[in-house]
Amino acid sequence: MSNTPGQVTINVTRDELEALLRRIVREEFARLLAARRTAALDDWAHEGPADPDGDTALLAEALALIEREQAAPSPRIGWDAAKAELARAEAAGELPD
Repeated sequence: MSNTPGQVTINVTRDELEALLRRIVREEFARLLAARRTAALDDWAHEGPADPDGDTALLAEALALIEREQAAPSPRIGWDAAKAELARAEAAGELPD
């Protein structure tokens, strides 16, 4: 192994190089996504102008909806039951094309 001053030669296999590159790309991608999420959360420009009256109306509407749901809960079924009902309706020809 001949090296010039200040240089070192390192031998790696193709698999080792590929694993290293994959790790670097994965880490960089995760870093970029985290930075983007943080930037989006800190950017309030998408919120529009302050609207205290609109906020109050929206809150009142949400609270009224919660109260109605608590007073008369909507019937709910589980995911498996919903899939079974969909399969039954499809088999019976009850679904639009």
